[in-house]
Amino acid sequence: MQDSLFSNICQTNYDAIFKMLDEIIKLCPDELWNIRTDEPPFWQQLYHTIFYTDFYISEAMWTFKKPTFAEEKANDLEYVASEAPTREQMQDYLEEAKKNCMSALEKMTPEQLEGENPFHWTGPTPAHRLVYNIRHTQHHIGWLNSMLARKIGKSANWVI
Repeated sequence: MQDSLFSNICQTNYDAIFKMLDEIIKLCPDELWNIRTDEPPFWQQLYHTIFYTDFYISEAMWTFKKPTFAEEKANDLEYVASEAPTREQMQDYLEEAKKNCMSALEKMTPEQLEGENPFHWTGPTPAHRLVYNIRHTQHHIGWLNSMLARKIGKSANWVI
């Protein structure tokens, strides 16, 4: 997969995702980090975004290792967590997810991309899952940017 056009497209888009999420973490003011209003707090929406980006890049559900710094159900946006992870924990998790993602993309062969997808709801092949994952992550980046724009008047820059 290393030399393919699809690989380059995925790597470029995932790199942009991670840069935008990094900027989003840095832009979020402390007073917005853990406020639950009619929507989950900022940190939880960010955690959900990173969690599922990391989850969908793994080979299968049973190989995914959940982070240990957050409550068991914190990835569920309807769950009300009792404690918010720190900004540093989220930044570390973002870096770990980025490493997992780039490593997985570098190792993936064309045969694997066209193989069976254990995350069947994301499409028939792992290639479909990669695009699904990008779409899901960008959806949540849009929501996080919307929160920032509404609360502080600025949001993360679009990364090409």
